[in-house]
Amino acid sequence: MKRIFMKISVFGAGSIGRRHLSNLIRYKKKLNIDEIISYDVNEDREKLIEEKKGFKFTTNFKEAALNCDVAFVCTPTHLHINTIKKIHKFTTCHFYLEKPFSSSIKGCAETLKIIKNKKKKIAVGYMLVNHPLMKKAQQIIKSKIIGRNIFARVECGFYLPNWHPWEDYRSFYMSKADQGGGVLLDTSHEINYLQRLFGNVKETQGIVGKFSDLDITSDDLTLSILKFKNNLIAHVHLDLIQFNKERSLKIIGTKGVLKMSLTENEIQVFTNKDKKWKKIKINYNFNKIYFEQLDQLWKLIKNKKQNLGTGEEALHTMQIIEAVRSSSKSGKKIFIKS
Repeated sequence: MKRIFMKISVFGAGSIGRRHLSNLIRYKKKLNIDEIISYDVNEDREKLIEEKKGFKFTTNFKEAALNCDVAFVCTPTHLHINTIKKIHKFTTCHFYLEKPFSSSIKGCAETLKIIKNKKKKIAVGYMLVNHPLMKKAQQIIKSKIIGRNIFARVECGFYLPNWHPWEDYRSFYMSKADQGGGVLLDTSHEINYLQRLFGNVKETQGIVGKFSDLDITSDDLTLSILKFKNNLIAHVHLDLIQFNKERSLKIIGTKGVLKMSLTENEIQVFTNKDKKWKKIKINYNFNKIYFEQLDQLWKLIKNKKQNLGTGEEALHTMQIIEAVRSSSKSGKKIFIKS
């Protein structure tokens, strides 16, 4: 393989940063990576990294950024854009940005433009687009088996204290509004994959807030109605309060219904013609998606066909998020320019 990258840096050694670090170490030889750097402001994070070889840990930002070829930005959400700005002081590189783009839309479009002007690539970590169930759902939709899509409902719910049982949920960034935590931002995967399935959204109404007894400052429940440019209507339910983990999609078409469960790893299809459910079970190791993301990222940088979440898609996701927030505050329908 022709050598492309010399130095890969992972900014942020939280749980997702450590996952990417571990996968990069395992792919180091395959991708001809010379050097892997893990950066975090908290030196105690080094103790949490299971791998002890194949990388260097540093609390020196310049050391991580200088001459970096690819930067994985895994810092807390509210620091994403500032992290990219700081990296640009020391190098011009490609980016893999953990989702969402930022905690607010401010600066997102400008950041995307700067990266493009430097003729570099950016992918955003909405990795459900590479989940085999999602790919299968796309095939079924394109086949028109269920006809023209009229309505979709997505749900993602779990109980926040059970998500990271090894740490106090109150100290987790997800609990803190000022760090970009909350269900609307962090589970915006659902909004993003609806874009992939149905295109851009033109208007929305929503409710966002903290309704439970959890000791948090971030939002724990979001309900929104999205109207897409193709006139499909979607209901999005996101929460941090239900004890039974739920992650599902239902699409009603003119000829049938599709149901997908990411918790049960299955798709069910019902057609009015057959009048029965057909079940498709797909067993899958979730971490394989992260390895596929690495393969896809290398294809992106080599200008080959790939299937990653794009900067433009992530920017539109932020537009939808801001519209839902605005609707919740005003009680009015919000129109989205895109």
